Amino acid sequence: MSQLKETVDVGVLENSYVQPQINKKIQIDMEDGSRISSTSENIEDIEKGSEPQLKRELKSRHLAMISIGGVIGQGLFLSSGANLAKAGPAGLLIAYAIIGFIVFWIAYQLGEMAAYIPISGSFTVYCRRFVDRSFGSVIGYNYWACWSIIVAAELTAIPLVMRFWTDVVPDWAWSAIFLVLMFALNLYGARGWGEAEYWFSVIKILAVIVFVIVGCFTSGGLIGGTTYGFKYWKDPGAFSNGILGVINALVLAALSMTGTDIVGVSAGESANPRKAIPVAVKNVFYRIMFIYVFSVFVMGMIIPWNDPQNMRTGGRDVSVSPFTMVFQKAGLSWAAHIVNAVILITLISCGNSGMYVTTRTLCALATEGIAWKRLAYVNSRGVPIYALICTSSVSLVCFLTSFIPGEALFLVLCDLGGICGLLTWFGIAVSHYRFRKAYIAQGRNLSDLPFVSPGHPYMNILVMIACPVIVLISGWSYFVPASATGLLGSYLGVIIFVFAFIFLRFWTKSKLVPLLEVDLDTGVRYYSPEDLQQEKDESSKKRSFIRKLIAILT
Repeated sequence: MSQLKETVDVGVLENSYVQPQINKKIQIDMEDGSRISSTSENIEDIEKGSEPQLKRELKSRHLAMISIGGVIGQGLFLSSGANLAKAGPAGLLIAYAIIGFIVFWIAYQLGEMAAYIPISGSFTVYCRRFVDRSFGSVIGYNYWACWSIIVAAELTAIPLVMRFWTDVVPDWAWSAIFLVLMFALNLYGARGWGEAEYWFSVIKILAVIVFVIVGCFTSGGLIGGTTYGFKYWKDPGAFSNGILGVINALVLAALSMTGTDIVGVSAGESANPRKAIPVAVKNVFYRIMFIYVFSVFVMGMIIPWNDPQNMRTGGRDVSVSPFTMVFQKAGLSWAAHIVNAVILITLISCGNSGMYVTTRTLCALATEGIAWKRLAYVNSRGVPIYALICTSSVSLVCFLTSFIPGEALFLVLCDLGGICGLLTWFGIAVSHYRFRKAYIAQGRNLSDLPFVSPGHPYMNILVMIACPVIVLISGWSYFVPASATGLLGSYLGVIIFVFAFIFLRFWTKSKLVPLLEVDLDTGVRYYSPEDLQQEKDESSKKRSFIRKLIAILT
């Protein structure tokens, strides 16, 4: 028979950045030796009278879409043309497959921690708690900088999309208008942001599906009047610059896929992370394959890497979008307006997600005591309003770079964003490696975790090696001939990261947290026995093939 124990935990932080509260919980010792924790009171009752905090309003469908929808931005719709020119069709496919493989394991590793300890700004806290306080601080600011750069890049790209229809309105005005729109969407809290991002993501995914289908028909000669097949793999060739081209394409590929970690950041505002996060994570493989690998494969069949419209010099004219080019070669020039509208929605969506992520990350940094404490304030809507204003102010400064002539600064921003993303993935892999080691060292049972990532520790070690290697070799081609712009974009971020970590380590005298002292309890979400039973009943129901397909896509 199972035995029922009542314990009282003081100072359990229940998914919020407010004063710790007393949380009464029940632990049920099962016959097989495992233990299930649950609250003895309704969560809402416990939180009555507490200060405003981040609200748990994100549903499973929100997280499922956000896990991929937040990723799709100008990196796929616009910059993939530049990557095709850098690497060639085969090289592009290899680059995206390599980054996709890394992202797959990152999603699983973050999913395990986020399902167990679902707190907003998650891996910043994980790195500080499981690894080292200085390491976590640097990872947090690196991630905030990464998404601030991405928001700025989206805001500078939006006016270029609008030029397709009119050039009467100045670029700065378009940037300002859409910055206000993104700010307004984030003012409505997690539910408003999640709902907007859900529908943005539906549109983007449908656009990619149509693109892949039209591309396959065009390649086979069913539409467009020309059969392409693999002719461009032979002439001008499968690789544009050999192995060097693949290396050059890795950073932009990483920038394109930066955002899978949004699931971890938004976990604290999920209604049921124990259920929603594993579902979102398990579908990442299919989404990576379809959204990215299939898309770049189709591009490589229909567009030669030496096509003059490719963004080989960093041009940002929307007419060079590989998506637009494929529809034109299919004889569907009338679809250009639709494609342009989809690209606009994509940029708004990615910028919207970036603003959400930077706001929550800054809030987490303030809560940890490594940013101005006022930034941790949350209003009655569950929005860290001062963190949102601060992030928007940074974006306001960044999009003014569109006034600077030439493409140099824009290219530096894109490279910096990709490098920051790789450093973030490195931090996630390290924190998960330490989390699992600490969990086992403290005598806990892996079966008690809501979700267990496979491949530990080998896949953690692989990611911890792969990310720094990609960062170090990314600027290889910029040494000969020397390119100050390329070297700045490739290495400025990592130099700041390393020196900041060393400085903080000496300044704070922080040390690697011993495994037996790692805090594995603060922030754990507890569930009632009824919730656990309902979840078990729902998971035991068989779903039809159609429902499984819908779950993968949505």
